[in-house]
Amino acid sequence: MTKLPRLILQIVFLVAGGLLLVACQPDVMVTPTAVSQTTLSPTATPTLAPTDVPTAVPSATTSPTITSTTTPVPLPAVTLAVPRGRAEFINELRRVQTEVIGLVETQQQLLTFPRLDDPEWAGDVAVQAAFIQANRLALESLTLPTAGQNMVVPLQTAVLACEEAALAEDLEGLANCLVGLQAVSFGNGGGNGGTAVANPNVVTPIPLVGCSQTSVGFVPLTDLGTALHMGASGGLYPDGQNTPPADHLAAGLAQAQASQPLAADGSPSDDGKIGFISVGMSNAALEFNAFLRLANDDPAKNDSVVIVNGAQGGWTSNKLAEDPNAEYWQVLDQRLTDNGLTPDQVQVVWLKEARGGVKNEPFPQEPQILQAQLQTIVQTIQARYPNVKIVYLASRIYGGYATGPLNPEPIAYHSGFAVKWLIEAQINDEPQLNYDPAQGEVTAPWLAWGPYFWADGLTPRSDGLTWACDEFADDGTHPGDPARDKVANMLLDFFKTDETARVWFLGGE
Repeated sequence: MTKLPRLILQIVFLVAGGLLLVACQPDVMVTPTAVSQTTLSPTATPTLAPTDVPTAVPSATTSPTITSTTTPVPLPAVTLAVPRGRAEFINELRRVQTEVIGLVETQQQLLTFPRLDDPEWAGDVAVQAAFIQANRLALESLTLPTAGQNMVVPLQTAVLACEEAALAEDLEGLANCLVGLQAVSFGNGGGNGGTAVANPNVVTPIPLVGCSQTSVGFVPLTDLGTALHMGASGGLYPDGQNTPPADHLAAGLAQAQASQPLAADGSPSDDGKIGFISVGMSNAALEFNAFLRLANDDPAKNDSVVIVNGAQGGWTSNKLAEDPNAEYWQVLDQRLTDNGLTPDQVQVVWLKEARGGVKNEPFPQEPQILQAQLQTIVQTIQARYPNVKIVYLASRIYGGYATGPLNPEPIAYHSGFAVKWLIEAQINDEPQLNYDPAQGEVTAPWLAWGPYFWADGLTPRSDGLTWACDEFADDGTHPGDPARDKVANMLLDFFKTDETARVWFLGGE
């Protein structure tokens, strides 16, 4: 009862303040009509502060509407954070604008190079359209005063046009809506008398690269060692090394030896199973599917190991990091059920991710954002699969042949730094990545490389690895059959020879 007068006083001040802001119009208050699980900004580590920066725009390509067998996906939960004034409101609208531009660019790329016989392509297309629609619904869920409506309606209109084109798989409609989407301006946040400024999301289209870019001149992390790339040292692990420090390796061996056949309820059982799954986007799905076939045909594989490809088209790192309860995880768990596994039996994960669309952040900010998103994903893995012991991570293969916004160079190369820094954070005892119950709450599995795939196009790295254009799909990003087979063989060799992997993968050691 003693708190009631103070509560009433707070309500009075809030109402009065809101009326004053609307009357004066220097600020605009925004109130979502529903509670959501996510925001549009990426999840950051305690030491990183990822920010949304304009994406790059590919050349507009028009062609007849493509008809595919795309299966609609459930709408993800997307809302705007509640800003505290006009400037923050404008920043939120710009984040929506930037996000949708990236989604449209990715959809353009996918439809320009269709893979109609590939279910991962259909998944990519469906997920982009679902997120465009979710952003439009997030805009419409806002309760705004008149001043706010004047700014948000043009963006709603532009996003709706993009949503319709994306759902119809209409390349010409996507190109047209992108022009309108980029043209939306929100002024300068209240300065200079409200004079409008140039839209920061309008950027120069990137050229189509194709097969001509056979090298970008970067040194693979495994060959870079203690040398520097833009101030960052190489190696897969600290101090330019390609093997983990002794203490981290010992901890990984302990985790591997603790992996054992489990019954459906997670209890040890001689006739139980060791669940081994993949997590990631379409590239990971395509590559892991080829590996799965190889591994299951290999007589050396431990019979207790049950492999499930959980990677799915369209589910990039930003999408997985935004929502720990995304539909992605329900699909993965259904795949577990289909293969006779339960979440309690999952003990090993192979994770390969990339951010959606092209980003213009400078190095090292761009891979730091991916690092933060990967951290959120491994934390989600730990929460969903309580007996998971190990997550092996991989970064992108060569991206120099990419012809659009699907993570071309240098983004593909820089993704290796995101993985490297994430693992180093765990080695440096970052509590948000703790795997040891003796050190406190377990927040993540033990992390390690497994393996590193990047090579500079046709320039051989020290072990001879190269990537040729004809190994890729037409978009220069997704692996074609030759690239899938190459990755699958590298994976199989890794899991049969790595000190921490062969313990559980082969068994009997």
